[in-house]
Amino acid sequence: MISYTPKTLQEIPACLGRMTEKDKIIGGGTDLIIRLNMGLSKPDALCYLGYVDELKRITAEEDRLVIGAYATMTGIENHPAVKEYFPALMDAASDVGSLQIRNNGTIGGNIGNASPAGDLLPVLYLYNAQVEIMGAEGNRVEPIEQIIAGPGRTTLAYNEAVTRIFLPRPAFVSSFVKLGFRRKVTISRIGIALGVQMDGDYVKDVRLVIGAISLKPVRLTAAEEFLRGKPLNESNIMEAARILSDLIMEITPREFDRDYKVFASRGIVMDAFKRLRRN
Repeated sequence: MISYTPKTLQEIPACLGRMTEKDKIIGGGTDLIIRLNMGLSKPDALCYLGYVDELKRITAEEDRLVIGAYATMTGIENHPAVKEYFPALMDAASDVGSLQIRNNGTIGGNIGNASPAGDLLPVLYLYNAQVEIMGAEGNRVEPIEQIIAGPGRTTLAYNEAVTRIFLPRPAFVSSFVKLGFRRKVTISRIGIALGVQMDGDYVKDVRLVIGAISLKPVRLTAAEEFLRGKPLNESNIMEAARILSDLIMEITPREFDRDYKVFASRGIVMDAFKRLRRN
């Protein structure tokens, strides 16, 4: 198997130009290495972009955060600008797997895997992330919603790679919580990314994005519309949770733990709002 390892941004297009449909771009390797070892993936070549310093950087600009695709979960979790302005991203990055996985797993890999249970995807939807994609012919930028096509599928061509993610600085306070099979090192059964902007005692704006209930993250627009203009009290939060449980019953297949998720959804919505207050 051939390995391509460009060292600079300028060398990446040539690497991508040599890729075929059988080849793979590798991030932190936390998933792909397992598939290679099990014989589930047999590429002729791997392209690793982790030697390109620009793709590992996290840069706080005046109105946005720029995250290189090879930034690790640990790097994201501990970055001062993430902690201050993007607490839901900090929450999600800190919840990914074990310490070893967080030290190696990358945000670009999380996007490329396009797992319905991916911890970062609901958060990237929440923050209106824009994704920079590099190909042999040049770059383009697209919203995260247009990148995720379904479970394990993106709209990227075989010779394209995620290089950077742009997050506009939000006006809202945010949080992320997930429910798994156990407290740590677990795959999400439900993930909730929440953003709320208050005007005094009333909700000015709210965004709710739910992961692991459908083929890709889902905006809970009905609950958003209900909460806008209302006080953020327990009864209103519980109504938002009821809207979520109804949506799960409607769109989640039974084999995806639908009945359990309906039962658990109210508690996890309350947890998301409790964490929001701490953030």
